[in-house]
Amino acid sequence: MMGLVVFTLGLLAQTVEEAGAKYNEGNELVKQENYEAAVPIYEQAMKMATDAGADAADLRGNIEKQLGNAYYRAGVSLYKDKKIDASIAILEKGYAFGQQIGDEDIKNKTADLASQLRSKVGDSMRKKNNLDEAYVEYEKALTIDPTNVKAMYGQGLVYKEKNDLEKMKEKMNQVIELSDGSDKLQKMADAARQTTANALEVAGAKELQSGDAHKAIVLINESFTYQPGEANAYYYLLIAYNKISEWENAIAAGTKALELKKEDASEIYFGLGQASEGKGDAAAACEAYKNVTSGPNVESAKYQMTQKLKCS
Repeated sequence: MMGLVVFTLGLLAQTVEEAGAKYNEGNELVKQENYEAAVPIYEQAMKMATDAGADAADLRGNIEKQLGNAYYRAGVSLYKDKKIDASIAILEKGYAFGQQIGDEDIKNKTADLASQLRSKVGDSMRKKNNLDEAYVEYEKALTIDPTNVKAMYGQGLVYKEKNDLEKMKEKMNQVIELSDGSDKLQKMADAARQTTANALEVAGAKELQSGDAHKAIVLINESFTYQPGEANAYYYLLIAYNKISEWENAIAAGTKALELKKEDASEIYFGLGQASEGKGDAAAACEAYKNVTSGPNVESAKYQMTQKLKCS
């Protein structure tokens, strides 16, 4: 019986010693900045120390710290070598390890980089029009880091490409909510506003082209809640209001379009002429039509002035 106890104690001592030797082997690789090779060595040392039990508690604590850092540094190194998939894999392993041992520093560092890289993979897939695959990557990024606004923005762009305006707005609104007022993230909030406003304006123009002036008006006015409209947006409103005979609104939109237009404004003046004519203000209609000096409406403007309004 005594022999068995002595044998067991000797085995434990040997295991602790072996774990320490393996730990030192990992440390040597870290000194050489070979973090990728250090990871499996530290993992082996961790298993040995765990098997050794309480006698290796202090050693196990040291190994945990070094292993966590090795996961992160290996991920960074692989990323610099443009081995994105391998980098993500080892960072996510490090994230899981950080969760397991309750190390917030390791968990946060690995999560942040892994999530950002997932986002980059999503961007690459989206640009190749692999929208569903891109969305999955963004979702994986958000699973690791729910505050990754770049991944949220990417999902918003996926919905934009799919012409799902409601879901696009939902994602972009999340980006704005999380980024607004932040020194680091304000650019993301601004990008989300601009993207959403542009998408709504384009959708409004398409509705106008297809003949639904009411929908066009709703969409274009909604775009103004994200950022101030430009001349084209107000010009579309001018046309839309003219189509449904809302002359005062048409004139207000056209006047705003003129304020913003920096080049030839003949098409705006033509729309204003129509709105003023519809309202019954012949003098204002004549004044507007006189400013139609280029484009496809020149002859129509002349006809209205000479044949219908008899402008002086």
